[in-house]
Amino acid sequence: MLERIKSAIFAEGVIDFHEGLNVVLGDNKGSNSIGKSTLLMIVDFVFGGNTYISHNSDVVANLEHHEFGFTFKFNKTKYHFVRGTENPDAVFKSNNKYEKLKEIKVNDFTKELKNLYELESDQLNFRTAVSTYSRVWGKENNNVKKPLHSFAQDKFNQTVTNLIKLFNKYNAIELQDKELKRLEDQRQVLNKAGTYKLIPKINKTKFNKNIKEIESLTKDIERLGKSAYSPSGDISEIVSDEMISLREMKKKLIDEREYYISRLNRTTRTIKNSAGAGFENLFEFFPNVNVEKLQNIESFHQGISSILSDELENAKKELASKIDELEQEINKVIEKQEQLLNPDEELNVFIDSLIELSSGLKSLQLENQYYRKLSGIKGDIDTKKGELEELKEKIVEEINKAINTKLKEINDLIHEDKRTAPQLNLTYSKYDYEIVDNTGTGKAYTNLLIFDLAILTLTKLPFIIHDSFLFKNIEKETVEQIINFYNTMSKQVFIAIDIIDLYNKETQKILEEKKVIQLSKGKLLTIKDWRDSEK
Repeated sequence: MLERIKSAIFAEGVIDFHEGLNVVLGDNKGSNSIGKSTLLMIVDFVFGGNTYISHNSDVVANLEHHEFGFTFKFNKTKYHFVRGTENPDAVFKSNNKYEKLKEIKVNDFTKELKNLYELESDQLNFRTAVSTYSRVWGKENNNVKKPLHSFAQDKFNQTVTNLIKLFNKYNAIELQDKELKRLEDQRQVLNKAGTYKLIPKINKTKFNKNIKEIESLTKDIERLGKSAYSPSGDISEIVSDEMISLREMKKKLIDEREYYISRLNRTTRTIKNSAGAGFENLFEFFPNVNVEKLQNIESFHQGISSILSDELENAKKELASKIDELEQEINKVIEKQEQLLNPDEELNVFIDSLIELSSGLKSLQLENQYYRKLSGIKGDIDTKKGELEELKEKIVEEINKAINTKLKEINDLIHEDKRTAPQLNLTYSKYDYEIVDNTGTGKAYTNLLIFDLAILTLTKLPFIIHDSFLFKNIEKETVEQIINFYNTMSKQVFIAIDIIDLYNKETQKILEEKKVIQLSKGKLLTIKDWRDSEK
């Protein structure tokens, strides 16, 4: 729990807190700008919030940058920290005198708070958990119809997801979600591989056509297998995977050899066509031509031609060498084929035909194999999506039922006349908070407070903060019952309230006993008063 905040800007220097209800008490005149909301915003700030920096900029403007030393207590162990306005992204671990010891990032600080408060969900961010229920003037989370929204622009499905995480029900969803993502990644990989022709990619029409062709090829191969060249009828003796592979390799090597032979022929022709130019016939047409100059030019060209000829001769040698290498590789493949079958000349035609059919069959079978795999993954994705939707629906129903049960319970305690309880209508993608039979402002804010109390009692949410503006339009008797309910809580509840002489003696006594500070027009939170510019 939060035990203490200390700052040089506090008129009292130190403010101590305790378990359960913590009251920032205003005066009976309802004086404004005395520091009630500011202190609650500072509480939010020491819990890792940032709204104090943006909304309470007037404090920095008038008091300059300042720091807060604060202490948490868990299982009799105290943890001391310092956080300031000049560098709010940093938090310092400190000793009990708030002397800085070690700098950490504010995100690491809130992770530590999450562990200390034992928030169970791995996916839940500490600030995401607490910020929604820290309702202080200046934040955007006081919409009575959207109690799960921290900000007006929050998406409904994300607010519902955050609620599921707070109830520690998200782990099962995440496991299913990861499995679904794994399947979708597999489908994407296969689709891309098909697009880049790394694997065969066909549609259902081609798949069905392949089935018919596979049947036909299988019959042809079986017929050949019963010929005189295969008395045993065992095709695998003749056509093995190795034989098919050797045949394909041989074809590839022959194609590559033909390519290099073509290049060699072009290079040879280029060398033969390189010859010197003659100028004798030019005199017949141009008797005054400068032969000496032409000869000089030709000499230059012949020099270049000589260099090019050398390059071409080298290229010719390299190409011939490459062709020899390919010839050797082709011969090796042929030798391996002969070792496998040692076919005679008459058998070659039979084997080639058999291999051709087997290769085609294998290709079609491979196409259909990948089609079945992709179709199977698509089917698994559809199944997993259905299971995930069922799981989400079940979890949301459980949470919705638990919240509405607790809402009714708290509502009946607060309203002795048993007014209709508010109702949460929750789905995985959206929600609405229904106020039945009463659209008054007071009832709307009452229902907002009831909602927070329900979440506080049902989950590991460590605290709530309720500012004084939330109580302004609520009936006196209802506020009294809410204060009574606050006072039963062991978790910390931080509230600001004023004009307490409106309430009964019992309520006044609770507020006086639970106050952490009392503020008034003459007793401000801070050491400086800037309400009046002339002061």
